Amino acid sequence: TLDSQIPDSERFKFARPFTPTCPSCKKPYCFDGIARQKSPGIESGLACTHCGHLPTIGFLANQLTLLIRSLIREYYAFVMQCDEPSCALKTRVLTVSGSRCLRPQCSGRLNEIFSDKLLYHQMQYFAALMNIERSAARLECTASEVKILRDKHIEYFKRLAIIVDMHLSVSAR
Repeated sequence: TLDSQIPDSERFKFARPFTPTCPSCKKPYCFDGIARQKSPGIESGLACTHCGHLPTIGFLANQLTLLIRSLIREYYAFVMQCDEPSCALKTRVLTVSGSRCLRPQCSGRLNEIFSDKLLYHQMQYFAALMNIERSAARLECTASEVKILRDKHIEYFKRLAIIVDMHLSVSAR
C-alpha cells in the first residue's frame, strides 16, 4: 500500500516517544529502542541517558503498557477540534450535520485530534523500536552492530515486542 512506501521519518513524525521514568534517578529519558547514537558509534537504548541505570524488564514492560493504554484511552475519548484557527473549539459532541463546527458563526469543520491512523502509526513506531533493520537504518550503521546490542538484552526486547504485538493484533488497522 501507499502507507508502506512512506519512510519511517515521515510516518512517525507525529509519534510520541516512549519516555519511561528511571527508577534510579527519577528522571524521564527517551527510550530509543535497541540502540541509540553515541559519539563514536552506538550504545544500547535501554539504559537511562542521565545515570546509565538499566531498569528491570518488568519495569519497562509496565511503563510501555501504561503508555499504550493511555493512548488507546485518548483515541476512544473521541475529542474533535475545529480547523478554523480563530475558533479552535474542542468537543466530544457531534452535530446532526456531520462534522460542522458547533459554534453558530463558525464555518470550520471538526476533525479528530487523535485518529485511528495516528494510533496505528504510534503502535507501529513502538514495533519499529524493536526492529533490527529499522534501527540500523535510523542510526546509519550495519544490522550486525545493532544485532549484537539486541542479543545482549534479548529478553527485554522479546517482552516489549510481545506487548506491542499483542495490542497491534487485537486492533490493527
